[in-house]
Amino acid sequence: MVISALVFFVLLGAILGALLGVAAKYFHVDSNPLVDQVEGLLPGGQCGQCGEAGCRQAAEKMVSGELGPDCCPPGGASLAVTVADLLGVSVEVSDEDKEYVAVIEEAQCSGCHRCVKACPFDAIVGAPKQLHTVLKDVCTGCELCAKSCPQHCLDMAEVEPDAKHWYWPKPTSDAA
Repeated sequence: MVISALVFFVLLGAILGALLGVAAKYFHVDSNPLVDQVEGLLPGGQCGQCGEAGCRQAAEKMVSGELGPDCCPPGGASLAVTVADLLGVSVEVSDEDKEYVAVIEEAQCSGCHRCVKACPFDAIVGAPKQLHTVLKDVCTGCELCAKSCPQHCLDMAEVEPDAKHWYWPKPTSDAA
């Protein structure tokens, strides 16, 4: 009896797997490879700060030209330049396009855990009723955690320029 039940479930799994495979091929939808490339570059946090529901929708609008390559605040200036190069459009990176990272004021943090829940990039770690910390390499500066903190112990600090976060200033015309 146990063997017949085992054989039944193995056959049932094989039949359902084959049906799913056929359905996947039959209902396959081809997508634009450029949209897939742009979506792969985006942070993938589905934060909605660009005005779209998610990163896929933002990538589709960037490719169609409805959104500019600089519409993603968490991606920052480096993402805007990369997407602009991929799409073959120009984008201006100004000195005001500074990158920020969240900083927790430890003395004020009560461990309410709201910032951890609000961060779509898992850049804040910590347990409830314990001190939290920000993983600066993962933080995109989207400010969603700062908006959710009831103690206002989260601030956004400017990222100091280094080899990863640096843009040369635009040349000035002093040839007059």
